[in-house]
Amino acid sequence: MRPLFVLAALLCLPPVGAAQPAVAAPADGVIVITGTTVIHPEREGAEAVSPDTSILIRNGRIEAVLPQASLELPRNATVIDGRGRYAIPGLVDSHVHFFQSGNLYTRPDAADFNAVVPYAGEVARNKARLPYTFKVWLASGVTGVVDIGGPFWNFEVRDRAAATAEAPHMAVAGPLISMVDRPQLDLGDPPIIRIDSPEAARALIARQLPHQPDYIKVWFIHRPGDDLAAQEAIVRAAGDAAHEAGLKLAVHATELVVAKAALRAGADFLVHSVFDQPVDEEFIALAQARDVLYCPTLFVVQGYPLALSGQWRPTPIESLRADPVILAAMDDFAEIPADQLPERVKRLMADAKPGQMLTSSSTIAAAPRTGMDNLKRLHDAGVTIVMGTDAGNIGTLHGPSIHREFALMREAGLSPAEILRAATVNGARALGLTDSAGRIAPGMRADLVLLDADPLADVAHLQRVRVVLKDGVAYDPRTLLQE
Repeated sequence: MRPLFVLAALLCLPPVGAAQPAVAAPADGVIVITGTTVIHPEREGAEAVSPDTSILIRNGRIEAVLPQASLELPRNATVIDGRGRYAIPGLVDSHVHFFQSGNLYTRPDAADFNAVVPYAGEVARNKARLPYTFKVWLASGVTGVVDIGGPFWNFEVRDRAAATAEAPHMAVAGPLISMVDRPQLDLGDPPIIRIDSPEAARALIARQLPHQPDYIKVWFIHRPGDDLAAQEAIVRAAGDAAHEAGLKLAVHATELVVAKAALRAGADFLVHSVFDQPVDEEFIALAQARDVLYCPTLFVVQGYPLALSGQWRPTPIESLRADPVILAAMDDFAEIPADQLPERVKRLMADAKPGQMLTSSSTIAAAPRTGMDNLKRLHDAGVTIVMGTDAGNIGTLHGPSIHREFALMREAGLSPAEILRAATVNGARALGLTDSAGRIAPGMRADLVLLDADPLADVAHLQRVRVVLKDGVAYDPRTLLQE
């Protein structure tokens, strides 16, 4: 048996090496990608594809996008051969949590493994390993993330990302305004804080404002017997306070009645799909009137039961690009003595059917068919869809989990072009960078991904990352992931 406490100590070690850019720009900062096929997710039909095109990048910005035949190569430019490849804007995951790692120990309120790895050690590991977590995102072609809620040290994570070249651009929310308490997560700086009045909601937001959050987040949990009107009043107070400060309100609302209440109260961003029943015309009208962002997070509701029943296995791309320390921790399940398994885990194991998704024991174990159908209906109604994974939750790993999400969005009926738009143009809106990200055009940040296969032919081709550029610096994913 592997010594789990030794593993827990290893999890707290920081990266031991620094990856170098695969392509470094010269002193004047000029890079040219030659002869590639540029994909424009903001366009429709044939206009979305520009074959045999060159991209001129200077000092971290796109200076020109022009036919290869028109290119006059600047002196001393660094050239990236794009022939036979496809250039897309950098991807954005609009729902992540850096205070969580994706392993078994990261949410003791859902499954308490403190007897195996103390939660304080898990959090220390997450903080220590941030530089590597940043690189995992870049290696997956993700140049922007929205951390939509966590402890006050979330703001420090954003500062570290901003000061780190090998990190995605980041927007952030602070502690979640919650209808329920989660004392298991409280180490002195809790990510979730129970609020029982509109006044208390405003007070918590006032504490966050000096840190300049990008979003205010409400965890809208409605249980049988709860006063929905009173809860809606709390959400409305949070929305009013956010909007007065020039901020957007993000709301976790996974049931139809709760999501409607969130929209009435001023939500700008619904960070999950509606999972419990089909959306109706009233919901669609509310979403359209609010011009809301809608993030389906389809895989996360499978990740928990798969991991907590011992059925989780890495996909090939996760084996290649996920944090290897987290991958190793995911193997711990088989090593944990039965008497140390939480009761909820034992129930999930009892319900598990090998090779099948769990559909009982917990609402979080429900297969996402309703959520998938709602995604398709809302997309067709013109609601803005953004791609997000809820990475960091148990079973949903930072970085390559985007490909599980892409696959489910495709199964829901969205085309590769529509999925790419959700992960680029619309993601830039969630990130607050619509004027500088999400498109390949002059004046935009040089945040690009060069792929070895056409993403419009198959969304799985988004795994075929050859080069990632962030702020005009190019990286080889393999080099990024070396320690």
